[in-house]
Amino acid sequence: MPTKKWSHLVKPLEVKDGPAGLYPAPRIWGGGKEWEDFQGHFSYGFLQKAGEVCHPVEGAVVHPYDEVLVCAGTNFSNILDLGGEMSIEMGEEREEYVFDRSQVICIPRGTPHGALKVRKIGERPIAHYLWGLAPEYKAEIITEKSLPPKTTGTKYSHMVKLLRSYMDPMKSFEMIRKGMKPEDLAKFEQVYAERAKAQKRSGTGMGYEALADESGILRPNGVMGPGNADQLLWLFGEDLNDFDLNFLWTFCSATGIWHRVADGHYHPEPEVLLFVGFNPDDLNYLGAGIEIHMGTEFEGHRFSKPTAIIMPSGFIHLPEVTLWVDDTYAFLVGCLSGTHEAPWVNEEDFAD
Repeated sequence: MPTKKWSHLVKPLEVKDGPAGLYPAPRIWGGGKEWEDFQGHFSYGFLQKAGEVCHPVEGAVVHPYDEVLVCAGTNFSNILDLGGEMSIEMGEEREEYVFDRSQVICIPRGTPHGALKVRKIGERPIAHYLWGLAPEYKAEIITEKSLPPKTTGTKYSHMVKLLRSYMDPMKSFEMIRKGMKPEDLAKFEQVYAERAKAQKRSGTGMGYEALADESGILRPNGVMGPGNADQLLWLFGEDLNDFDLNFLWTFCSATGIWHRVADGHYHPEPEVLLFVGFNPDDLNYLGAGIEIHMGTEFEGHRFSKPTAIIMPSGFIHLPEVTLWVDDTYAFLVGCLSGTHEAPWVNEEDFAD
């Protein structure tokens, strides 16, 4: 079978040992040169028992770039439920923050942090991943004996926050709650455009703002398309201490096309799409089959293992279709910009 033009942008995710002293077990790691010089890196794994300590295992750690740590529960009926209690130490003061809901921790470059600890946990594992805003992981470890005593305070409280979508719900647009028919799309786009204009943020560029409920959970399945996520959280730079990042986190279990507004779209910023599973004992397991189309040729690519798909700036991608699902899986997007634009295009726009 001949090699497809865009195969080099489809990268199986690798499970491997991370930097010494950071995590006690192998995890998914990727980014930088192995991702077509993507100017960021990513790691994904699970925490499964009380007393587990990481990032780092001992002492504290400092990075020369901005970093986001996420601790997310795996209760598929409530994406905000952490299913346990965790803590992290922040700053030279070692302020300790304790949380029991899915959390995002924004760490500016040069800020000492860690260790991240599991204080309590239920029957489900906790997913833990990170975004580092540099192509390679770099860090200085501060040994435990070099650290001052722990303190309490609120100096870093603006860096530790609930993992939720900070978008206002469109309470008056009840048709969104019930799902849309194709003929309603024009009205949807008009209402979305008016709403986005009234907001300070630029928005997702895809209409997801209209789906935010009062808790900050987006429920796009059956509205954006039958294969879209059951639950979705999307955070932007202004939610992430003005970092040059926006990312989303999802629970997905449905089959079908993800978006039915148009065939594809593109972004002015580089982006990576990530598909990972929820089996802590087998990080190479996805539990679903996915097809995604890429480039002006709308070249199709299929995979059924954890995968990263690299989208350079301005690169056209979609449609995306979930072909089959055996187990709920996670879809993540990481864009190297605090905002997100996504102009829609159709295959006929590029016909000869």
